[in-house]
Amino acid sequence: MTKEPTAAVYSTEQVKRARVAVATVFAVHGAVTGSFATRVPWIQDHAGVSAGQLGLALAFPAIGASITMPLAGRISHRFGARTALRGLLALWTLALILPALAPNLPTLCAVLFVYGATAGMSDVAMNALGVEVENRLDKSIMSGLHGMWSV
Repeated sequence: MTKEPTAAVYSTEQVKRARVAVATVFAVHGAVTGSFATRVPWIQDHAGVSAGQLGLALAFPAIGASITMPLAGRISHRFGARTALRGLLALWTLALILPALAPNLPTLCAVLFVYGATAGMSDVAMNALGVEVENRLDKSIMSGLHGMWSV
């Protein structure tokens, strides 16, 4: 006879803390993304790129995110969404520094690729964690979490 895996049991307090924590991650991710956008003119000036070159460079975060987001799902599945999110947020935090160090267009494109990759992977992991918390609550919270991103 084989033993069936048992689901982890969480106290009401643990679930409430998890909900607040994941909502905070959504809010911070959105706020940081918004604040990064305000730095784009400075980054353009620092890297010495034209408006057209900046437009090209700003495609690289989307390219980085698109390529790496599927990897984030595998990372979250393998290590758990919470652990994956911790690591990916640390990488994203480091990647936020890189555009300020880019002296030219090729470097700017490369660091914006990394920024987009880490931001996108963090996004996947925080949504995976949101789903885990939602399942523990047995109540829909994803729209509220995405609302927190916009705050």
